[in-house]
Amino acid sequence: MLLNKATLKAKLLAAYEARLNKELTDLNEELSLEEIEDLALEVRRQVSEDITQALVDHQSQRVQPDEYCPQCGGRMRNKGRKRRRVITRSGEVEVERNYYYCETCQTGHFPPG
Repeated sequence: MLLNKATLKAKLLAAYEARLNKELTDLNEELSLEEIEDLALEVRRQVSEDITQALVDHQSQRVQPDEYCPQCGGRMRNKGRKRRRVITRSGEVEVERNYYYCETCQTGHFPPG
């Protein structure tokens, strides 16, 4: 199900709030500046990864039009959704996309997105 922007935003804000609440609950009174920075950077990393994953999930729910082979132009056969873990600039996320196969060229293709 493709979420609307308001629902996606609410989901992301709830995830951020939960992460922040956890970190603030575990907060010590006596932290060095370096420990404060480490804490802030870890929260930023986690939130960036959460946002990236949510947007990747959102994008993967879009209906894909028929795919045509980039080599021969023939219609490709949808082989189903394939899942894979990818290292991104904001962390590791799981990507799930349709995989297409061209019988003529005998090549596989993941559409962009």
